[in-house]
Amino acid sequence: RWNTMNTRSNKLNHILQLCTMALTAVLIALFLFALLLVSRLQGTARVVNYAGLVRGKTQRIVKLEIVGEPEDGMLDDVASYIDGLRSGSDSLDLVRLNDEPFQTEMTVLSVEFDDLRDEILQVRKLGYASTDIIQKSEDFFQTCDKATGLAEKYSQRLATTLEVLEKVVLVDILGLVFLFGYQLFLSVQYAAMNRVLQTKVYLDEATGLANKNKCEELLNAEECPDPGTAICVFDMNDLHTINNPLGHDKGDEYIRSFARLLRQTIPSQHFVGRDGGDEFLAILYDVNRESALAVMRAIQKQAAERSKQQPEMPLSYAAGCALAADFEGCTMRELFRRADQNMYLDKTRVKQEEGKDIRNMRGEN
Repeated sequence: RWNTMNTRSNKLNHILQLCTMALTAVLIALFLFALLLVSRLQGTARVVNYAGLVRGKTQRIVKLEIVGEPEDGMLDDVASYIDGLRSGSDSLDLVRLNDEPFQTEMTVLSVEFDDLRDEILQVRKLGYASTDIIQKSEDFFQTCDKATGLAEKYSQRLATTLEVLEKVVLVDILGLVFLFGYQLFLSVQYAAMNRVLQTKVYLDEATGLANKNKCEELLNAEECPDPGTAICVFDMNDLHTINNPLGHDKGDEYIRSFARLLRQTIPSQHFVGRDGGDEFLAILYDVNRESALAVMRAIQKQAAERSKQQPEMPLSYAAGCALAADFEGCTMRELFRRADQNMYLDKTRVKQEEGKDIRNMRGEN
């Protein structure tokens, strides 16, 4: 089941990553396009201004010519403006609008301006009353007004496109935020699942203590333990005398009872684990000989009281303890072997005492 869930999560993560990459690529493209539109929009604004300037300045030129004040410099300015509006101009900072109706109208405007300039020359020779300067000026004004309107419409289209683009960018960003948030949620969820799995890997479900895997991990540590570290080993006696007549359920209850006693008696800062079967391991930290022995005596006292309360299933065990301070330079595994040796010595002592008690009951020497 876990492997299936892990496979599904990997596929989902892969899909999410692809979606994130796609949205990020789209966002980058949208930003670049937006920058281009902004640049064009700024250039278009100058085009609109200069188109209006051509319209107004030409009317002023005509008025001055009528009153006999020629302005060749202004005529040259307008000619340069029209040329810049048609083809773009670095000196005027004008861009060429890629708009066919506007460019068509600017071609017409250029022709009409040339015609208007020729008519201005006739005004200087014959006087304005003998020319069509008023009508041609009005026609030029209408064409210029139309060109300005087309530039404004083009600018509005760009502004509308930019507005739509901003909304698309917002949707893209919201999509990325959602994906990032969902990935964060999944990461937290997977981390929680991993913690549960890790707990199961190191948990002995029968007793609630750390299991043999955790015990082995601690004992396999390569560095030498602190001198204040002590390892205590416990091996329950007579489990078969409970399993055989009462059944394995009672045997399991016997083991759980001793496990609860160990965990309740040994202070919480110390490690307690089930090292397999009816064997248990305790690692005491920051202790000396007296405090380690005090823990062992407390366990013994509690076991005796529990046995009085449940005489049908008395707790009997052998125990051995070894303090790192007594074995300089030893590893955790070596310290465990020392404690295990002491436990077997205790088990032998208990068996000898039990044998002596049986002989006394029989009246044997």
